[in-house]
Amino acid sequence: SQFHCYAVKGQKEYLTPNEMQELLVQKLPHLGKCVGPLEEKIECMGDPNEAKLEFGEYWDMMGDAAKGCRRK
Repeated sequence: SQFHCYAVKGQKEYLTPNEMQELLVQKLPHLGKCVGPLEEKIECMGDPNEAKLEFGEYWDMMGDAAKGCRRK
């Protein structure tokens, strides 16, 4: 999955906020108009190099972003 491609090698069980942001920009640009709340959630995670986003949290965020796009 894209999640695992962007997770740092050896740390495949989570993404840092920086890795999540990179994934959004490079692989999910169509969510660009819908990621305002998503970017806020990423910022709230804390240190962009130290915070951890597990797959379940990532999946929830992607679902919320997709729902936001669908409503527009």
